[in-house]
Amino acid sequence: MKKKFLFTFLTFSTLTLILNSCSKENDPTPVSTTSSSPNAKFLGKWYISENHTEYGPSTYYVTIADSTNNTYILFERLYNYNTNTKATTSGNNIIIPSQIIEGTSISGSGTLVNSTRINLTYYVDDGQIKDTVTAVLTK
Repeated sequence: MKKKFLFTFLTFSTLTLILNSCSKENDPTPVSTTSSSPNAKFLGKWYISENHTEYGPSTYYVTIADSTNNTYILFERLYNYNTNTKATTSGNNIIIPSQIIEGTSISGSGTLVNSTRINLTYYVDDGQIKDTVTAVLTK
């Protein structure tokens, strides 16, 4: 009985250590921000309605968060990815520089139309399929 308990305990402990030691190396951590951030007008939870050239329409929620030094914003779950997508802002414009997210290239741009609407166009290329996505984000 003791051996069985010890084996179960050691197995569980080892699995817990292994799973907790995994981390996303290139996934920046979003931070909460104050309204003094130049990115404040972009931040928050947005409802996104997309039209894909390859997959048709889709809708879901994304969160836009600030970076630790306010130099870029992070789209959490853009294209329903589990990895954050970096973007820069200038005035009301958003630029998604070319980057590799979950093995695919993503890039694009958009405009903050008003405090409750962003128009966004971005491109996703996995080497076989090039998907052009037009999206409207609303609060």
